[in-house]
Order: sequence, then C-alpha cells, then structure tokens
Amino acid sequence: MLASASSVADRISLAEDALAEAGAEVLPTRYGRVIRQAAFPHVYDANLVRRARLREVELDEALDLLAQPLRAVGARHLQLTLDGADVPESLAPLLRRRGFVRDRLLAMTLDGPLLKPRAPGVTLKRVPDEAPWDAFAFAMDRMNREEAWYAPSVSMEIVGSMRAKSERGALDVFVAERDRRVVGTVGLAIHRGVASIFSVGTLPDARRRGVGRTLVIDTVERAQAAGADLVYLVARAEDSPKDMYRKLGFHAELGFDVWLRLPR
Repeated sequence: MLASASSVADRISLAEDALAEAGAEVLPTRYGRVIRQAAFPHVYDANLVRRARLREVELDEALDLLAQPLRAVGARHLQLTLDGADVPESLAPLLRRRGFVRDRLLAMTLDGPLLKPRAPGVTLKRVPDEAPWDAFAFAMDRMNREEAWYAPSVSMEIVGSMRAKSERGALDVFVAERDRRVVGTVGLAIHRGVASIFSVGTLPDARRRGVGRTLVIDTVERAQAAGADLVYLVARAEDSPKDMYRKLGFHAELGFDVWLRLPR
C-alpha cells in the first residue's frame, strides 16, 4: 500500500536534507538551517538554506543572518530551498525586490512499473570502481558548458562537492558509456528506503537516442534492488526532462520553490 501524500512529501524532504547535509557543515539558526561546504563556495546546492522560517517582520534581519555564515566561506549567493520550509507566499514579491529569482521544482515519484524500455548498448559504470572520476568530471564539464553560470573552476567544484559526499557513502555516481564513449551521468542516494535520482544528463552529441531514459531506468532498478520503497527525482517545472520522466511512469508528487539571489 502506498503511503499518504503528506508522509511521502515528508520522506522526500528528509531525504533531501540528508543529501544536502552529507559532507557539509550544518549551522542551525532560528530562521533556518544553513548548510555549507567551505571547499566549494561557488556551488549553489552545496551552500544553501533549508527549512527556512521567514516572515515579513524581520525579513531583512533573517536574510542577513542566513547569509553571514555563507559569506564567511566565500559564497556570495544565497539560496533558499523551500521543501519542508515555513515561508508564506506573500513573501514572494518582497524576495523579488531583494534580488531573488524563483525556480519552481517538482519532486516526481514512481509508484508503478517503468513504462519504457532501455536503449540498447548503453552501460552504466559506477565511479570510481568501474570508471574514474576524471570521466565523470569530463561529462559534467561538457554538460555544464550549456549553463549561463559556467566557468571551468565552478564545474570542478561541483564535481568536488559530489565526490566529497560520495567518499562519505552518501551517494553513488555513474557514467554512461556507449561504444566505449562517455555519453552521460547519473547519481543515486538512498536514505531510509527513499532513493533520490539526480544529475541525470546526456552529452549534447548523444541526445535523442534513449540515453537519458536508460540512465533513469537502470538507476531505478539499482535503487529497488537495494531495498528502496520510494524512488523520486527532482525536475524543473518549466523544463522538458519532466516530460520524459512522465513517459517513464513518474508523476509530480510535490512542488516547491528555490529562491536564489545571485552573487553580488
């Protein structure tokens, strides 16, 4: 029997806490939990606030208090990830006035069989046992070049943050190969029976050939074989990957916002 929607949302949020906090310093404050990785200050998802508690009264004080420990390690952005948070919608215009932009995300869960077959010839290799970190870094860098924020040093920091979490046993990352060429990446984290699939990406010259769906299918099967009874991934509400996930059998379980104030 499936768990209720609220308990599924709670389990997903706790799994997101565990993934964010792995290999990081966690600083509880009265306005939220500041999570930072001092070695990777430019990585938004490595230096962020979770479970924020914000109100119009004291909003500026709260934002400044949350930003201080991030500035102390060289992070010049401020990211508020609001699953599990207590932030009223009425604050949206106030955050915009303070330079924040909102990204709407969907946590999508799989509660039935996968609906599409894998593509032939695509093989997942676990890093670092079956493929080196250099292969993962190469693939991530090639995909990150499409992002507006791209810089080689930031791309390396992203890989470094994930490697630090992997070396603590919090997650596994994989590269996908076809014809002995790296064509994609995917990550898997399992926390108390909840499996998070993340960093699903295909190199530009390998797209539209079933690589992305194969990454997800193989990772789902690995998660279920490891005993996970809830599998989810997070997609942007406005981006096309969510449509691929729906065709595989995922559905939107919960929507939440990320508010980001860019470096200044």
